Amino acid sequence: MPHIVLETAVDRLTFDGDTGRFTSLRPKAMPELELIATAPHQPAFALQYLTDDGEYRRADSHGASQTDIACGETGAGQALSLCYRGVGAMDVDVVITIRTAPADDFARWSCKVRNGAGIRLTDVQFPVLVVPDEGTVLQAVGDRKHLTSGKALQALPADEPVAWEFRVENKGGSTHYPGHDFAQFLAWYNDDATGTPAAGWGVYAACEDAEGNIKRFHALRREPGIRLGIAHIGDWPAPGERTLEYDVVVRSFEGDWYDAADIYRSWTLAQKWATPLTERTDVPESLLDSPPYITIRVQGYTDEGPAMPIKEFLPYEKLIPLLEELARRVDSPLVPVIMSWEGAGPWVYPDCFPPVGGDEALARFIAMAKERGWRAGVIANGTRWVTGHFAMGYDGRKEFEERRGADSVCRLPDGEMWSTDWDPDWRPSYLACAAQAMTRDIATDAMKRIVGWGMESIQFMDQNFGCATFPCFASDHEHPPMPGKWMATAMEEIVEGLAQVARDAGATEAYQSVECACNEYCLPLFPQCDERISPPSSGRDGYIPLYHYLFHECIIINGMMSTGSEPFKVPISTAWNCVWGELPGAVMTGDGTLLNRETFNWAEWEPKIGNNDDALEMIRTVAAMRRGPGRDFLVYGRMQRPGGVNVKVMTWEYNDRTHEVPAVVDAAWQAPDGRFAIILANWTTETQAAAIVDSRLGDRVTVNVCGPQQEQATHSVTDGELTVSLPRLSCVLVEKS
Repeated sequence: MPHIVLETAVDRLTFDGDTGRFTSLRPKAMPELELIATAPHQPAFALQYLTDDGEYRRADSHGASQTDIACGETGAGQALSLCYRGVGAMDVDVVITIRTAPADDFARWSCKVRNGAGIRLTDVQFPVLVVPDEGTVLQAVGDRKHLTSGKALQALPADEPVAWEFRVENKGGSTHYPGHDFAQFLAWYNDDATGTPAAGWGVYAACEDAEGNIKRFHALRREPGIRLGIAHIGDWPAPGERTLEYDVVVRSFEGDWYDAADIYRSWTLAQKWATPLTERTDVPESLLDSPPYITIRVQGYTDEGPAMPIKEFLPYEKLIPLLEELARRVDSPLVPVIMSWEGAGPWVYPDCFPPVGGDEALARFIAMAKERGWRAGVIANGTRWVTGHFAMGYDGRKEFEERRGADSVCRLPDGEMWSTDWDPDWRPSYLACAAQAMTRDIATDAMKRIVGWGMESIQFMDQNFGCATFPCFASDHEHPPMPGKWMATAMEEIVEGLAQVARDAGATEAYQSVECACNEYCLPLFPQCDERISPPSSGRDGYIPLYHYLFHECIIINGMMSTGSEPFKVPISTAWNCVWGELPGAVMTGDGTLLNRETFNWAEWEPKIGNNDDALEMIRTVAAMRRGPGRDFLVYGRMQRPGGVNVKVMTWEYNDRTHEVPAVVDAAWQAPDGRFAIILANWTTETQAAAIVDSRLGDRVTVNVCGPQQEQATHSVTDGELTVSLPRLSCVLVEKS
């Protein structure tokens, strides 16, 4: 059969008439431009299932005993039906349908599976979409690399079955949506600088699902290019028939990652989870007032090393004068966050009580903090069961057995307990199943104790990255024996249960947080999340403000553990926190100075590096900007594509590394009432000039400076161009008048 052609409002799509393979995607605006890479061995879909022994098996469209392809007109446009019968020599049929319409920019994929064989179907993967192996891939994964390009594309994992299987080594069970994958889309584009025929164009693929169905999104090497892969996980009946309840949409786009994000943002902000902060009723005013977050680790300097109590911090009353000086210097109330507090050793859970120093001492410190207008915070351990801490000599295996902990932990497909793949060299643990009553009860009891101390900023869901529910294949748990939609329901129930504990205790100012970028489906559960950003020349390459661009207006984001280049870590991270709309903060050491090392969390305190006065001054100016002229933008606003800003690049060498970091960082924002502004932050100790080229500023602007003094002035803009002077360690808001 000849190739079959479908057309949308913007694209022309082609499919192999014999196999149903997706062979071409060309934008109508550039009909000579091919955006996908194809080869005869590529299937139209793939699926995975489990044997009775819990071993993974794979089948795809090439293994169908019969293939029927039909294309016809519908009332709105065209529909292509790809029917594959007898898949994998089993009584399994898969029907893929692609619908297009002249008035719709998207090609819409759907899928129906009839599982007459009764196999344990884990996932169905479609569409099989392969793009060229040069350009840039965009992925929506919290606190990780968002952009992959150049040589890094060739370093991506291969598209092999193991990449799609839930295993211990596959990132601890959190790399799925809703979870560490905070949004449901992938994109690829070729940058204009590549000079290739596809320069400036890309491919966008997304799931339009508002109900929390589990998925995995992977960018993987697959000849002759890079696969933008989507697996639709769980809830496939065995036996039975199911039509997937949502569409996968595909289209071309012109531009870069901002353009792809714009497409997704227009969909996600119209969904039930996207309540703006201006309308949320569960966000305390104290949090909206932008207090800096100060992290206090009360046991040990690093996770792997000795973890004895830190004498400078204990008893907890010792913290008060240190924090008072910090509050004075940054001219703001604080949120001191107690970490590494667990009595059996840092990050040991559920054997964590009493806290180091005792319940009464910790409650007394929190009361003293409240007297000063501060809101105390705590970070816990999420739904895991820790059985050891080698640095502390802790062995919790006996307690695990006596409390029948095995009944609560997640199970792998072969029935084995799901141990974690990270921290095993110092803290072995198991993932706990959120649907099990024991997991919920232990968490609820822990929350009662934490709220009883008086804690208000509570990050219980730490290490459930992005608010991920860990997958579980147990056949005797309170859920179907397969990862699936039950996971989203279980997380909602456990977080709501923790919130009810606070309500029952009359803790009206208590609120919950989660580690990493909170996935979109769980946004209503959390007023805040802890997203650690990577400015240039530090942290993780390829980090961009994708989460902030999509969801900033819906949740408060704190950046107390963001990274930056030594010896200017805190000024740099604070500048980026500022312009990307995050609360500033840092880690405090024993003499009250801030940890100025390039780390996402901990490091040895000595030798001290950097300038503590500069770090505090940068936090002060950013807090003042967030509470003052920048509030409508940096607290409530929606990030916009940046304009053109020309600034000096600072270059230096430190510890045999060469760093290149812009002296001034910028971002563009829109307030809820539509006002437009550009925010700039100068992390250096010199006055810096920023030449702005942005037609959105109009003819006149108001320039607000938060530096040694707060200043405001009005300036004319000529042909969209304006040069702004930024004092040392300052931030400046340029608002269209």
